[in-house]
Amino acid sequence: MALIERESDLAAIAARLADAAGGHGGVLLVEGPPGIGKTALLAAAGGHARALGVRVLGALGGELDHELPFGVVRQLFEPVLRSAIPTERAELTAGAAALARPVFGPEGAEFGSDPNLLGDVVHGLYWLCSNLAEAGPVLLVVDDVHWVDDASLRFLSHLARRIVDLPVLLLAAGRPGRLLDGFVGRALGGIRPDLLRLRALSPAGVGVLVRNDLAADAEEEFCAACARASGGNPFLLTEALHSLRADGARPVAAETWRLENLRPDTVSRAVLTRIARLGPQAQLLTRALAVLGPSADLRQAALFAGLAVDRAAELADMLAREAIVGPGRPLDFTHPLVRTAVYADSSEVLQAAEHKRAARMLAGDGQAPGALAPHLLLAEPGADPWVADTLRAAAHAALAQGAPESAAACLTRALNEPPASADTGPLHAELGRALGLAHRPEEAAAAYRRALELTDMPLERIGTALDFGFAMLRAGQADQTVEALELAYRAIDRDPAEVPLPLVAALAGAGLLTMRPPAAIIAVLDRIAPGLSPERAVDRTILATLAFAAAATGDRPAAEVIRLARLAVSGPLPDGEQSLLLGLAAGALSISGAHQESLDLIDQGLGVARRLGALAAYQFMMMLRSHKCLYAGQLTQAEGDARAAVDAEHETTGRPNPEAAATLVNALTARGRLDEAQWAMAAGGLEDGHELGVLINHFGLIARGRLRLGQLRPAEALVDLSACGATLTGRGYLNPGFAPWRAEAALAARALGRAEEAAELAAENLRLARRFGAAEPVCTALRVSGLLAGGQEGLELLEEAVTFADTEYARAQTLVEFGAALRRAGRRTKAGDPLRQALDAAARCGADGLVTRAVEELRAMGLRPRRPMLTGRDALTASEIRVATLAAEGTTNREIAQLLFLTRRTVEVHLTNTYRKLGIEARSALRDALGPQT
Repeated sequence: MALIERESDLAAIAARLADAAGGHGGVLLVEGPPGIGKTALLAAAGGHARALGVRVLGALGGELDHELPFGVVRQLFEPVLRSAIPTERAELTAGAAALARPVFGPEGAEFGSDPNLLGDVVHGLYWLCSNLAEAGPVLLVVDDVHWVDDASLRFLSHLARRIVDLPVLLLAAGRPGRLLDGFVGRALGGIRPDLLRLRALSPAGVGVLVRNDLAADAEEEFCAACARASGGNPFLLTEALHSLRADGARPVAAETWRLENLRPDTVSRAVLTRIARLGPQAQLLTRALAVLGPSADLRQAALFAGLAVDRAAELADMLAREAIVGPGRPLDFTHPLVRTAVYADSSEVLQAAEHKRAARMLAGDGQAPGALAPHLLLAEPGADPWVADTLRAAAHAALAQGAPESAAACLTRALNEPPASADTGPLHAELGRALGLAHRPEEAAAAYRRALELTDMPLERIGTALDFGFAMLRAGQADQTVEALELAYRAIDRDPAEVPLPLVAALAGAGLLTMRPPAAIIAVLDRIAPGLSPERAVDRTILATLAFAAAATGDRPAAEVIRLARLAVSGPLPDGEQSLLLGLAAGALSISGAHQESLDLIDQGLGVARRLGALAAYQFMMMLRSHKCLYAGQLTQAEGDARAAVDAEHETTGRPNPEAAATLVNALTARGRLDEAQWAMAAGGLEDGHELGVLINHFGLIARGRLRLGQLRPAEALVDLSACGATLTGRGYLNPGFAPWRAEAALAARALGRAEEAAELAAENLRLARRFGAAEPVCTALRVSGLLAGGQEGLELLEEAVTFADTEYARAQTLVEFGAALRRAGRRTKAGDPLRQALDAAARCGADGLVTRAVEELRAMGLRPRRPMLTGRDALTASEIRVATLAAEGTTNREIAQLLFLTRRTVEVHLTNTYRKLGIEARSALRDALGPQT
């Protein structure tokens, strides 16, 4: 039957569908109260799409399935994956889409093995959707979206931000109010979907429905009474017409009294009356359907109702004729309000008992714990160990699928059962982990604290406290990170040889994060170092931690740090340990001046992250590479990597990451783009105060201090840098190559006229840099000392600094200061050459600010230098270079998008810009145009 008064709504959907078919996807939200016709409109839209050859995937949110992880996602994609032949399924799950496999695989993966799994899974689901769209446009239909589970919401959010690049339309419907507002806020974020607000039927529309459904000769006054009584709500009207027909009412003015009491509650009673007329067995079957939900099949519903399957099938046909259930399979009610009427026809106590019985039945039927959990969550606590164990197993499965919110709900309910006393502490620890992964840090902290209260075994306390600390670190909770990791240290008072090596490694890393004196950490690790072998994974991590700690103190020569770092990565490097190990080793190498080795290690880690599609690992490695590119003087690359890290962090958590933002601020400041750096600082949450109990927060302060110095705000710069330096120095993190705050602070003090303070800072900086022996910090220290000293001594220090400039950026910085000092000393003949070299070096490494400075100095000498014109590869941004290099190697746009975690449209934009800048028209010309560096 055609819909009534929905022509304009269907036309709007058809227009959005045409846009999607043309490659411009979007989100369309249908809003309306219960019974207004949302489901019917979505069904009509799906029929229209199928007629056009569009693939239609549908899902229905439900109260019962709200805690079922990826329940809506599975409804959308499982049917097409299940029906695909093996080769088709392989194509659909190829590439990055393979990351989505945990959602569709069997339960039982290792509990909580990867805290970043959810970000990877939703990335994989996006590419699964993209792979489906390769064959043609796709319509995703989600009804009752206000009941969508949290894990599916995360995917819908991820998809909505990129859907414009796909031939996909997401058509969702929900009720107005808090729940729908929550969907819009959480899933769509700042995206404004197209919105259709369904209107009630007009009196004329009601008349059409009455005459179609009840009697063609219905009198006008009767139809008007139907409109008034129903308010134009199609469901209420249809149910009223069912009752009128059953009562033998005539559609005449004299019968309008029958409509006077039409309300939702009377409609519910009418539904129950229609079921009762079919007999007690029909009531039992509908009760089973209401309790079990739409995921149950007829056999399970019959089992729950105590009926033979054949008899249940007969009853299902009878119920379909009464429009209680639909005619198809799986068996489901014709409308959510019908299910609500049936379900609500019993007390909450009885409902809870029925759900527990349902869980027991499904368990006996061989269903996995995840299918039982929605029922057990609604059952009354009863100190039943089976309930607690089942919910715990369901939580483990949810975490393995990347659904921490669902896991947290299961674990909370398991604790309320309650479980056996021996399980209470571990369950609280698992709840803390799930809540931490769900970005609920305060609740996570409370759960971890309770777990520690219930645990008296030292090694178990250490493990729990470490998990607590790292969860708080991921959440950006500095105070609670320090609290938790201090608990880990207080939990142990024994020889390190008695502690398992994995805990030693974790404690050492935690000690660095919370700024325990690195000398103490080194002393512990030195005691066990002779027995370590790079052939064992945990030993490699300990060696890398030792190298990094030694680099942070600067007590050992750079050559010794390089030896330790090389030893740490000399053995095999399985994929699972890449990020932490390579991060520590690359950091130690970079601080010590082995820039290329450091970058090679990071590129190795990036290759693994791209191959596995691991978004969080990719973000971490890009952030590291940006930082190391700054050390190496590759500023254009540093900026591009920092932007990629910031973008990838947003994809992973949806929140800014101050550490990633600090790398971007540093890169932009070094390039002289101070306005952009200011924006990046604000967007990354670096403008507020910093808790200095966590090591990584100091790098945000240094970045902010550098920017303030560049903005000619030395007083603010000195406050930040001094606060940072006081904590670092007090804890023994002395190496200028690790945290170069003294050089910047000396320049700030000089700008404020505090010459003695500036001189002391510069002298200490130079002493510590020479002690460590790496070229870059010595170069910086000599350059700053030369600027402060002035005169002949200053010139000699600057000239010596040039000899230590081992990167393009260091050469540009040092040469421009040396040339400027020569000019100020009246030695113009000698000044020109270093300034010209500085100009060339600054242009090559992308230091725009230094280019300007060198040009100004040369002009002050009466010369007329030209700014270097960037051509060829040098004219490209770092992002364009990354994309173009892969394209030149024969990688397709689709593969590039998956490797770099971009959309295909972004790849296309980068290549278009690249062709224009390189003056080429075809992909085949890229390799020659980019030059030998590809």
